[in-house]
Amino acid sequence: MDEEMINNDQPKILIFTVSSWNSKVGANTWASILKNYNSANLANICIRNEIPDSEVCSRYFSISENKILKSIFRRKIKTGQEIQAAKNNDTIAEDLEKHNQRYQKMSKKRTTFKLLCRELVWKFGRWKTKELNNFLDDFKPDIILHSMEGYIHLNRIIEYSIRRTQAKAIGYIWDDNFTYKQSSKNGYKFYRFFQRKSLRKLAKKTKAFFAITEKTKREADEFFGIECNILSKPLNAVPEVKKYDIKKQPLRILYTGNLLIGRDATLAKIVKVLSSVNMSASEYIIDVYTQTKLFSNSLAELNSPFCTIHPPITQEEVLHKQKEADILLFLEDLSNENLSARLSFSTKITDYLSAGKCIFAVGNRDLAPMEYFEKNAAALVAYNIEDIEANFKKILQDRNLLNVYATNAMNCGINNHNPEMIFEECNKVIIRVYKSEQ
Repeated sequence: MDEEMINNDQPKILIFTVSSWNSKVGANTWASILKNYNSANLANICIRNEIPDSEVCSRYFSISENKILKSIFRRKIKTGQEIQAAKNNDTIAEDLEKHNQRYQKMSKKRTTFKLLCRELVWKFGRWKTKELNNFLDDFKPDIILHSMEGYIHLNRIIEYSIRRTQAKAIGYIWDDNFTYKQSSKNGYKFYRFFQRKSLRKLAKKTKAFFAITEKTKREADEFFGIECNILSKPLNAVPEVKKYDIKKQPLRILYTGNLLIGRDATLAKIVKVLSSVNMSASEYIIDVYTQTKLFSNSLAELNSPFCTIHPPITQEEVLHKQKEADILLFLEDLSNENLSARLSFSTKITDYLSAGKCIFAVGNRDLAPMEYFEKNAAALVAYNIEDIEANFKKILQDRNLLNVYATNAMNCGINNHNPEMIFEECNKVIIRVYKSEQ
């Protein structure tokens, strides 16, 4: 590790995220990249009232969307507060439950109208509070790290924090929040116009940029007129492939993560295919661990003796479950209706590559994660129902395919996601920006 990474002169870093650093939420890219940093020099601000449980950061500040809504009518309500990792209380738990209910309902059908209403709530709500100012002034960050999100209100909060603290900002682009390529609908284009405007404004106040993939870099460099550094997510462990018991039956399939943006529909198609493949015997069973609150129609489609939906579990428990599984399922929307993941690189990818297991990836061909898996031969891939059925049948005919694709996944992880290489690249950019002139 770079000497500047461990000495007492390292910069103080404030990281902005949408979700909290909570192992049950699953969004842990920043936490995995910065885990070797001195936690005393790291703080996080998030805009979902979820309770963090990560020890990577020393301080956490949460802004509650539920209270932002209330602040439109009750201006003195406290909308943000510093919270302790893994220390819950009844008030925060109640607010978290209300937030999750509202978010799940909104995420099920993210209409332009709902997204605009959310932005109006944050526009007229009161997030610029003495509690936020005290947190910023007390921590005094040298560097602000943020992802280039499509949340206009988050971009506004980041801009304000850059101005107040005079910290130097570094942005991370890991999703397509800036092109018109995801949809041809007029409502989408109307909302995307304001997202792009917000991101361009934030980019002008940002000193350096990371991009999650080469494809993301190419499009971001052109749109923003910048030069991104490629920074992927590191492996959480050095993968080791354990030979499969080719006589084992049934084969256990595992999925851990949210079922939003069409993933629930893809899972339903898989269950439907397995209803046929499993006709003579229970060849496959699926265990799904998710925080997504599924609606009754989705649950009905997933109702099957070989598919079980479980509540979310911690990252430590996820890693244990992956060791027990035979196939790790990667899900994206199969249709052309939701291309939110077009430029993204899911945090789940490197978690899966670390596991030393066969990966089965199902999703639209135009999505970057699917392109990545196919390019590196790191997973069995399926772009439609016919592919799903064909792959399940191929595995039953030749169980050694599990060993082949587990080895491919391991090699992909080692070659492309070496932790030391990624830590060094991240730290190099942070130190360069930290030492640069304003």
